[in-house]
Amino acid sequence: MSAEKLSEELAAAITEVARLLIREGVHVNRTSLSVLATLRDGPKRVTDLAASEFVSQPGMTTLVSRLEDQGWVERQPDPCDGRVVNVAITRAGVTMLEAALAMRTQVLRRRIEPLGAAERKELAVAVAALRRLTQDEAEVRPAGSRARRAGRAQT
Repeated sequence: MSAEKLSEELAAAITEVARLLIREGVHVNRTSLSVLATLRDGPKRVTDLAASEFVSQPGMTTLVSRLEDQGWVERQPDPCDGRVVNVAITRAGVTMLEAALAMRTQVLRRRIEPLGAAERKELAVAVAALRRLTQDEAEVRPAGSRARRAGRAQT
């Protein structure tokens, strides 16, 4: 299969999995979950959250307000700069995030359990390949191509 066709098929499959998760239990949008997961590492500025999620600052401000209305995040003054406001996850936000992640796992587990050993092995190989796709481009290149480039750089 060509890289273009495989890319199209992969994108369609990822969309189908995302729809499955929404349809069968995880009723919080991906960006909200991602923001909450990011905030588990500590409070962040709205600007930093917007950059990490590739959304506009006004869009992130709106999302933070919705999460705050749900009781999942709170705004706090920055301890080092009183002019800055940070967003922090609340206990309720951690509880909701953990429940959503557990539900996601449960939805997928129910689909994986009936698979045979061969299909599970194929899925495990696919998961490893997907993880490689999310690495930086330099990390993804085959070792031989890096060695050839390094040799050219030294000449």
